[in-house]
Amino acid sequence: MVNLANPTLLVVIPLFFAFLSIIISPFLKKLIKFVPLIVSALNLVVIYFIGVKVLYGSIVLSTTAGLNPPYVIILAVDKLNFIIVLMVNVLGFLISFYNIFYMKEEPTDKFHILFTLLIMASSWISITGDLFNVFVAFEVLSLSSFGLVGYMRSKDSIEAGFKYVVQGILAGSLLLIGIVLIYAQTGTLNMAHIATKLDYVGSLEKLVPYVLIFFGLAVEGALFPLNSWLPDAHPAAPSGISAMLSGIVTTTAIYAIIRVTITVFNYSAFIPYLFIIALLTLFFGEIAAFFQKDLKRMLAYSTIGQTGLFVLAFSVGTQASISASVAQMVNHSFSKAVLFLVAGIMIEAQGSRNIDDLKGFGRVNILTSILFVFAALSLIGIPPFFGFFTKLAILQTLLDFPGFLGYLSFALVLFAAIIEGVYFYRVFKILFEKSDKNFQAENPWLVISPFILVLILVILSSRPMSVLNFTNDIANQLIQRTIYLTSVLGGLK
Repeated sequence: MVNLANPTLLVVIPLFFAFLSIIISPFLKKLIKFVPLIVSALNLVVIYFIGVKVLYGSIVLSTTAGLNPPYVIILAVDKLNFIIVLMVNVLGFLISFYNIFYMKEEPTDKFHILFTLLIMASSWISITGDLFNVFVAFEVLSLSSFGLVGYMRSKDSIEAGFKYVVQGILAGSLLLIGIVLIYAQTGTLNMAHIATKLDYVGSLEKLVPYVLIFFGLAVEGALFPLNSWLPDAHPAAPSGISAMLSGIVTTTAIYAIIRVTITVFNYSAFIPYLFIIALLTLFFGEIAAFFQKDLKRMLAYSTIGQTGLFVLAFSVGTQASISASVAQMVNHSFSKAVLFLVAGIMIEAQGSRNIDDLKGFGRVNILTSILFVFAALSLIGIPPFFGFFTKLAILQTLLDFPGFLGYLSFALVLFAAIIEGVYFYRVFKILFEKSDKNFQAENPWLVISPFILVLILVILSSRPMSVLNFTNDIANQLIQRTIYLTSVLGGLK
């Protein structure tokens, strides 16, 4: 009987369907568009059975080749892994549904196969306990993302895809070199086993590979100054891909940074530097978003700013700050997915990404525009939306950071929230202004996915303390890393 709580299924299922799609696409091309939907639905069933165990404090493990850790590839799901892989597949499912009706450019079968691989790679990164697997999964994620960003084959999409490829190659190289150095020092690739071995490695010897790994992951995580690919990739990519890049790809990269920093390296010494990087990312992203006239480019820079925000919270280094960081990641992933999906509907109706060209859209398409407003208000942090509680938690934790930087970051987060509110208000105002423009009729099927995502945000907003209590449990389990290490290694020291 199949063990449905086996994390390996979260990688095997999408990989199997991706290869099956390649084989059957010449004969059943029209069915391929349903494959990502089926894959993410099956993964959600597996995640449910894993969650039953994880929510009661267990760490769910699976190994290969019938051997014991650390001599095998291991997949491990604790509460942090669980929340990330859950978001990956919830968004994967809803965006897959959206893509069925949004994607019209042939060959759509190749698009949906690449999207299946994107779901697989994101899930793989979210649950692997092996550092080399992080590299392999990121390569799969990058290759599928490159293809999807350039999928429209326009001048902008090809240029954006090329920039993404160049920075992706740089990121992969840094990541691989860092992992090779770690392997040379410890003789293992198992994250938990590396963590036990690094206790006997000098500070400088482990600083170099950590910095290489960090900056390799920072490219996909859109951290300053390695985020120049993102503002070009989002406008050029189909809106469903923009939603996935913003809601999932950057989130999984930041998750990997958190996992490596705390679980593997236990590297509190780097946190002040991460704090500075996060401040610069937040400031750069929000200021750049303020000056944009292109709707998707504005949302792309907003993603950079949001990434800086939850990395800033994490870099304070306390249990409360890590909890607030994870909660903000959840808020950002769902809110930004809604914004990009609705932006796709708006752009399809008007045929333009220019914000000024959307004048009057909200008076004609009320439901779609309200969904955009709800998601934006949660992202900004307006009460009673979930984002208000996550930003409030972040502001409280910033005051725990010692010295001048704590007060500076507190003021900067408030300033960034005001800037964010101003540029989103500008969009709201244009959407609901009087206009004689005639917009193309929107496809009602496209509204379903953002509508469900807004319902999720409403549920989160109705029970914010329950969510924050859960993210506090996540932070506690992450900081008490001995639990993870002994669970993965079976007590091996």
